[in-house]
Amino acid sequence: MSMSSYVLGIDIGTTGVRCLVVDDTGNIVARGSAPLTDPKIVGPRHEQDAELWWACTIEALKGAGRDLTVNGGRPENILALCVDATSGTIVPVDKDLNPLRDGLMYNDARAGKEAERLNIAGQKTLRYLGYRFNASFSLAKILWLMENEPAVMEKTYTVLHQSDFITSRLSDSPKRYGKCLSDWSNALKSGYDILSHCWPSYISEVGIDTAKLPEVKKTGQSLGTISGKAANTFDLNPACLIVAGMTDGTAGCVASGANKIGDMNTTLGTTIVWKMIASGLVCDPGGRLYSHRHPGGGFLPGGAGNSGGKGLSSFFQAGPTDLGEHLVRLAGGITPGPPTGAITYPLASPGERFPFVDSNFEPFTSASKADQVFLYRSCLEGIACIERWGYEVGAGLGAECSGEVWTTGKGADIDPWLQIRADILDRPVCRASHPESAYGAALVAAMNVWFDGSWEDTAAHLIRESFRCEPRSEYRGACNDQYLRFREVCQKRRTSS
Repeated sequence: MSMSSYVLGIDIGTTGVRCLVVDDTGNIVARGSAPLTDPKIVGPRHEQDAELWWACTIEALKGAGRDLTVNGGRPENILALCVDATSGTIVPVDKDLNPLRDGLMYNDARAGKEAERLNIAGQKTLRYLGYRFNASFSLAKILWLMENEPAVMEKTYTVLHQSDFITSRLSDSPKRYGKCLSDWSNALKSGYDILSHCWPSYISEVGIDTAKLPEVKKTGQSLGTISGKAANTFDLNPACLIVAGMTDGTAGCVASGANKIGDMNTTLGTTIVWKMIASGLVCDPGGRLYSHRHPGGGFLPGGAGNSGGKGLSSFFQAGPTDLGEHLVRLAGGITPGPPTGAITYPLASPGERFPFVDSNFEPFTSASKADQVFLYRSCLEGIACIERWGYEVGAGLGAECSGEVWTTGKGADIDPWLQIRADILDRPVCRASHPESAYGAALVAAMNVWFDGSWEDTAAHLIRESFRCEPRSEYRGACNDQYLRFREVCQKRRTSS
């Protein structure tokens, strides 16, 4: 293995940092990880010490290097690395890249008023970019910092997104290049115009100094090499490139196997997240969808709903056993057949944000809770109906939505659910071999160094399908009926609420 070359993907999540080393055949040859302590949460405040992001990155990178060495490889043969991180998480830093306060996390909710100010100030630009700000967007948080912590902003050299902070430290960018760099995926929620490739004028008009925002590069573009200090720390080659990354959601989609215009990616985790690969920008007047850019050059309209694993779990009690184990046993009891006919909308609490917006919408089921397997299957069918509804919303707004659905998240490991989804979606549902965000980051690094910037070649050579479910034609009529009744019941419950 020592003669091989590799790329490295780094994923900064809420609970930890994960590193994957990937060879030129797409195999994962080494791993490293480090847990993060929980964010500090007080009411709407969600913050985390940015120095912990760096400390955990060091630990994870060193772990990956040790693992690679044990497996017969050499860290100095890593040609490039790429970082993804949570979307909308920011930290202000000084010129030496010291954080001036804790990082504001993606789900910090204090900037609601600032978001509305930005929607008014930027309405013309936002109309053609097809989204609206809310408190989760990083630009709203920057405006909040300006108005609530002016002394911090006065000292700020640059406000960095979470992944920017890591890449800037790895490259020592202010000292070497005189500036900090970001990518067009992370910069989206800071108001970056992904069509004109600039910071729009309304940002300055609300009082934000755009000189304190990073310079933005295309995802997959080189940001330079790592610093000599980083090379020594991690036993890397000083020529190792740092490649512009993306948000964790975009990285997950990149790793999912969805890679052609018309393909879709559903992440089934605590909640459900949709992404569609589209040829053009998709605008949603309702503000439910917004579009990232795909590393291959297309667009990634996507949305997130409140249903998913957490809502499903709220319908069940663990009893004397672990709830996860209980649900695994229930999944094992699902037998092939037509849909149950029961209508279930799993939510952990009232309120939905996609495929429709209704803050008062209540979870419900018509299934008997006495038969746990039946109830569980009904929950899976309900989320599959929500998934289909979301893609119909995207298609109605102009996304192609004509290809396969590639799946990620914990729900992707429940094989009976993949078949239920294929039947209700009436299209193939597929799972890739390595549907991890860190793998998606590694793929973008590979695109830069091995495939001359071609995403098509990268996907063809490195992404492999591990599981596929085709829709069963004998259940097509019953599944369509189930879906239409699901929509009708939801509409009635919305109307009456």
